[in-house]
Amino acid sequence: MEPTVIVVDDEPAVRDAMTQTLRLDDWQVNAFATAQEALAALTTDFSGVIIADINMPVMDGMQLLQAILALDGEMQVIMLTGHGDISTAVEAMRLGAYDFIEKPFSTDHLLDVLKRAYDKRALVLENRELRKELAAQSGPGPRILGNHPQVKSARRQLGYYQQTDDDVLLVGEKGTGKELAARFIHDHGKWQNTPLITLKCRLLPTHLLEQTLFGGELPHWANKAGKLHAADGGCLLIDGIEALPIPLQQRLYRYIQLRDNPEHPQTSQVRLIVTSRFDLAKRVQREQFDPALCQHFLTGHVLMPPLRDRCDDIIPLFQNFTRTIASRYGIEAPTLSSPQQQRLCAHSWPGNVRELRAYAERLVLLGEDRLDNAAPSATTESKLPTLTDRVSQFEFEILSDALRRHGGRLKDVQQELGLARKTLYDKMRKHQLDKENFKRNQH
Repeated sequence: MEPTVIVVDDEPAVRDAMTQTLRLDDWQVNAFATAQEALAALTTDFSGVIIADINMPVMDGMQLLQAILALDGEMQVIMLTGHGDISTAVEAMRLGAYDFIEKPFSTDHLLDVLKRAYDKRALVLENRELRKELAAQSGPGPRILGNHPQVKSARRQLGYYQQTDDDVLLVGEKGTGKELAARFIHDHGKWQNTPLITLKCRLLPTHLLEQTLFGGELPHWANKAGKLHAADGGCLLIDGIEALPIPLQQRLYRYIQLRDNPEHPQTSQVRLIVTSRFDLAKRVQREQFDPALCQHFLTGHVLMPPLRDRCDDIIPLFQNFTRTIASRYGIEAPTLSSPQQQRLCAHSWPGNVRELRAYAERLVLLGEDRLDNAAPSATTESKLPTLTDRVSQFEFEILSDALRRHGGRLKDVQQELGLARKTLYDKMRKHQLDKENFKRNQH
């Protein structure tokens, strides 16, 4: 992207000459004749530099400078001054201007000052992002770990969506952390004090999806009002949106249109965070996904990279998992030898981060003496889960989801799932689920 500069000067000849000069040097230029117009175009995330003439009618350069610095005290503003305005320019520097340039000036001098101001603004914005990322990563709640450039890029995008109302699509293979990313957006941002309701499309039979999402008559264990109604004022996580039949996709798109239309205040106001394992644009080409709904979500999507593409993150992630798990069970975390680390890095990890975490938990519980025998093989194909494994995983996800939504309140979980108290305790013990862990995640 071309670096951006805003030029503010009431003299057309000066304004046009600077615009032409800067564009020849590959700057993107937005030129304004008045300070008021320039001020209206500025936001705190502006990444460029402002060049403003001091002498302008109505609102002069000094007044513009003060208004800009009130908006963002770290904006980089360069003042243009005539020979008789040096004392005013010095005062501008005292107030917070980056520099001043006296007319007439050489092109080289202008470009040199502009480049230095732009670099300083870039550093300011980079430091802000790092501080926000550090706060999110060190605070309570879900974290997105890893130092690979793709992970850093995803983390920056997620940080942006934390502070917006935009619907978001999270794309990635199974186990890449899409649900974790959804909770990262919700729990660390402006929506953190609103409900986050989850609909797992792949776990429900097709004939129940419409009623579960939009409401209707259902068995006693389901929410008759529908997930969209339950999430009113908050967020709805639709996990595996590609599993929705196309007629339901079209109905969901109609809901979005009504939600975003101020003439329909009766429509529930729900922010949508959706996930998919697939490239939705390709599914549109195969007539497997609604084009309008796809276009809506592709305007705001984040790609969660597979673990095989971020090999340098495998060992740090594994060590973080083993330390966390060992601390939970009150035992010592295993130490990896160099050959063991090599085997971990050589494995393809088809289940991605979820598989790595599950493997770390097995190793912690098995003990260090059985580490070698349990290590994954890079040459052995991953074994597909049995029906028993899949049913157990299904049960685990339903229990976890219910406990999370009810903040660990067992009576509410019993009522929703239609379980006797002893049966619920037995199943929680089987899956090593502790209600206290879900209480800590309440808002």
